[in-house]
Amino acid sequence: MIVMLTSLRPTSRLLPSQRTQFLNLAIHTLRRLTAVMMMTRRRKLFLLVSALGGSFGASSLSACTTRGTAFSKTVDDIPGLDPLGGYGIIAVRNGKRVLERVGGFAGGLDASENAPKRPFTANSPFRVASISKVTALLTAHALHDTGQLDLDDDIGRAIGLPLRHPDHPDVPVTLRKVLSHRSGISDPEVYWTEPSGDIRELLSPDMFKGGKPGESFEYANINYGIAATVMEVETGERFDVLTKRYVLAPLGLDAGFNWAGVSQAKRRKGATLYREVDGAMTIQTDGPKTLNDSGPVLYGDDPDFTLSGYKPGTNGTLLSPQGGLRASLEDLLVIAESLANHPELHQADWIYDGHNGAADNGHFVSFGPGLYVYPPDLSPIPGQLMVGHHGEAYGMYGGMWHLPQIDAQIVHAVTATPQPPRPQHVGPPAIAAESRILLNRAMPALGLN
Repeated sequence: MIVMLTSLRPTSRLLPSQRTQFLNLAIHTLRRLTAVMMMTRRRKLFLLVSALGGSFGASSLSACTTRGTAFSKTVDDIPGLDPLGGYGIIAVRNGKRVLERVGGFAGGLDASENAPKRPFTANSPFRVASISKVTALLTAHALHDTGQLDLDDDIGRAIGLPLRHPDHPDVPVTLRKVLSHRSGISDPEVYWTEPSGDIRELLSPDMFKGGKPGESFEYANINYGIAATVMEVETGERFDVLTKRYVLAPLGLDAGFNWAGVSQAKRRKGATLYREVDGAMTIQTDGPKTLNDSGPVLYGDDPDFTLSGYKPGTNGTLLSPQGGLRASLEDLLVIAESLANHPELHQADWIYDGHNGAADNGHFVSFGPGLYVYPPDLSPIPGQLMVGHHGEAYGMYGGMWHLPQIDAQIVHAVTATPQPPRPQHVGPPAIAAESRILLNRAMPALGLN
């Protein structure tokens, strides 16, 4: 690839705009190469085994990458977790895995499944909820870096509607503001539309219930449906195709939104998400039928819709950019590692002061340009800058984190929780009880008090 780039260096025959596009492409390609070079030894071996057709087998890979370690598969040393389904936490510092606790069950917990229980592993893909937004964010930045869109353009041009806050009509709403939840937009009661619908049916001046765009923060899932639509308009390609090309494939990940692009072999090993309702485990999403099916999961009653007939730029909510990524803990670890290559995303440029946004009962104390960015004095791990995202939906609670100060990563999840949920850890910041317990377990493994 390096040879290709040097052989295609700009010449005087290129127009200025072409030179700029070439340089942007070169920068983005070098970032990809850096991400690959910074992968952990385990990930490199995984990619090698995959390239050889998997002839070593998963057990051989596990043996050659964890020999000499004692990663327990029990939950005995995670006090208070009491998992109902699958659970896991992995922590890495300076490229060395210092903690791995993964266990429980990926399926067979709802009596209606009429199937034996299946083990949950670090390679079991599951719906990672809002952690998905990190992949969407990185895709948008890749498109910006390669000159295919401008994060600071008024999104009204791409959407084809004059999207302005009624109280601040002179302030443009840009993709950068949308991705960082500083668009002034609040979630409507339903923030997605039927597969054959048009996202523009959801958009109106009434959704601008927040403060001034660019200054006031309010977390809204529809922001990412809007962002996906803008990406599709600007490129002419479907959102899942873009995420695969610019983020997931370069990182060597068999992952995708609403199962789009995920191999059948991996999908069959997926984890069902559950809630315990009135003492009985109840499927919330990705039950046996879905895991054994093919094609992406589409929400809504639209039997005549076909993905091949979809026109990009119509409905960015189609494949759930706000929460639909299916990925494993191992996959999330690779994405967390890649955040080291994006220092521009590590700044907490919004900190709640009591008046500048919606804190959601103490959950949002700070935020960055599309990621949770916890400064050391506001961090769930005191003294450590944390960059990443929480995830919470359908009974799953999880998180994916990069700690730049000590070059560490943490990924964690539980795939089944009681309904109503356990009281959250009050913080600050206020986070799910299960997430607090798992982060507490990671701290001593990382050498932190």
